[in-house]
Amino acid sequence: MNELIGFVNGNNVRQKVLSLLSSKGEMEGKRISKTLRVVYPTIVKTLEELEEKELITKKEEMYSLSETGVKVEKMIQQI
Repeated sequence: MNELIGFVNGNNVRQKVLSLLSSKGEMEGKRISKTLRVVYPTIVKTLEELEEKELITKKEEMYSLSETGVKVEKMIQQI
């Protein structure tokens, strides 16, 4: 779990994406990009990284936190 926290905290965009999905729930990639004001290609790369680590899930074009993602986000908020 500490490894995942370090992975998220090591990148500002990863932190913002996890926090956004935690507060807003399910979102589309382009909407995440617009909301965070981060260029879309960067968001796509970040979403792929988070999905690879099983912190988020993708259903059709919608992204949401996985169970692990929820736990990691809660732990990061407590830091």
